[in-house]
Amino acid sequence: MKKFHLPLLVTALPALLAACADDVDLDGYGRRAFRTDAECRVAYKRELQRGLTNPCTSERVGSSGRVLYWGPYTSRGASGTSYLGYDQTGKVARSGLQLSPTGRVNTYSAPTVSRGGFSSSARAGSTAAS
Repeated sequence: MKKFHLPLLVTALPALLAACADDVDLDGYGRRAFRTDAECRVAYKRELQRGLTNPCTSERVGSSGRVLYWGPYTSRGASGTSYLGYDQTGKVARSGLQLSPTGRVNTYSAPTVSRGGFSSSARAGSTAAS
């Protein structure tokens, strides 16, 4: 009889599931580059005051090691302007801030693109009535 050892699978499972998580859909979003973090924060001072967290992130560019600072991803539409900042690791956040044309502030959940992993839906776990 063959024996299978699962410790490796058990330790790798959280990373595997995280890799299958949905990505934020950035289609239709843009962002601006700045020379310094301070410039970025000044440009988005109003959004910071209204609750946008981590609006700026840094990225090393080229072999010189020059650093660029990126502002939040923004998208304008009929319902207003949506802003997506960054998480603590510098990746785009899954939620942000939306400013309506009338100046109303709302929280905003970014649309996602499924990468085919495990997901939940309204139908998951439901049973048909007899």
